[in-house]
Amino acid sequence: MNLRSISWKSYHQGVCNLFENLIGQDSIKKQLNTGIQQARLPHSLLFSGEDYSGKMTAALELARAISCNTENAPWDCNCRSCRDHRVMNNPDLLLLGRRYFLEEIKASAELLNRSRANFSVYMFIRNVRKLLKRFEPVIWEGQEKKLSKYSGTLSSVSELLEQLDPEKELMEENALKKYLDDITNQIRTLIPAVPATTPIDQIRNISKWAHRTSSGKAKIVIIEKADTLLEGSANSLLKILEEPPPHVSFILITDRKGSIIQTIRSRVRNFEFTPRSADTSRLILEKLFRHEESSLSLNQFFQSWSDTDYNFISAHIRLFMDSCFTGASIRDLDDLFLYFDKNKSKEDLKRFLRLLSDELRLRYVEDPDLISTVQGQQLVNEIQIEINKCLSNSQIYNQSSLFLLESLFYNVREKYEAFCK
Repeated sequence: MNLRSISWKSYHQGVCNLFENLIGQDSIKKQLNTGIQQARLPHSLLFSGEDYSGKMTAALELARAISCNTENAPWDCNCRSCRDHRVMNNPDLLLLGRRYFLEEIKASAELLNRSRANFSVYMFIRNVRKLLKRFEPVIWEGQEKKLSKYSGTLSSVSELLEQLDPEKELMEENALKKYLDDITNQIRTLIPAVPATTPIDQIRNISKWAHRTSSGKAKIVIIEKADTLLEGSANSLLKILEEPPPHVSFILITDRKGSIIQTIRSRVRNFEFTPRSADTSRLILEKLFRHEESSLSLNQFFQSWSDTDYNFISAHIRLFMDSCFTGASIRDLDDLFLYFDKNKSKEDLKRFLRLLSDELRLRYVEDPDLISTVQGQQLVNEIQIEINKCLSNSQIYNQSSLFLLESLFYNVREKYEAFCK
């Protein structure tokens, strides 16, 4: 079969039902479909669950569906709103918050270069626009000076992206690779400009935007990492959620529902996304990324596309835990601390802490002293709480990664020594 001839529609086996591309979340699909069909979805929703569980996929498809001018909102609908949503270019959609932009873009660029399939063109365009959408002028009103230093790169990437059209023939192989590398290199300079937590100015700007008239059927605001909102931003958002304009929907996305203030949680309907199983992850990698017989989790797959030295971090996970548990010197971790002292990326620390949580669970299962006693279970829970606090202090309060890791080391060691007494 000619891969270039595969459309997004046929890629989904000819089925254009809503949320068909949301794999492994049947309960969520049923709830959302029912809500749309019965016109009973509230205007404020919370999509919660682990990373890589499909929350953004569901949010974008829901945004398209409630904006569609055709009954049942099929994926291949030809109304203007759906055409714009398919390439993430609908002016009535705003996206805020951080995500793993680079990993998604690099993975989809490699897929497009390898497969040259129609669906991979859509995927690449959408992944780049997930980032570009964070720089909509309406979001940055009053902060134009901050945005101006990125204006040249934004214009360049936008113009390059216009050259890619799912309905037209792709450029030849060497030209395509150079084109994809060019976009990927330029977006690296944009990612640091996305705020670590959505600031109050941006929340106020979307409030003003939400109350403006629109030529479309609906306006949608999607806020990722909603759990990282600081008090001022959270309270400002709460005011909008208390009295949302009738034509505007808000979709909050989080992997830490408990960190969202209770007053906001009381104003939204929560949809809990379950973790993807190994079989579901394998299916997604085979179906979406053409990775046959992959044993990687989705987390591992995307981390493999990070600019982070993944092998270095993975190799130091066990060393970190060993040093905490054996009483070894903190100097044994000098290489790790030096890495984080030089590399200021909060995403790198997040990856390290996630892998550390995996290592903790593995030790819990393998160590009879931990798994067979109440004290051992309590120790593991307390260490996980320390890991979670470390992540929160990094992402919400922007504390130094080096300081946080050193503090985590001493806190974990203290708890383990108390357990051993």
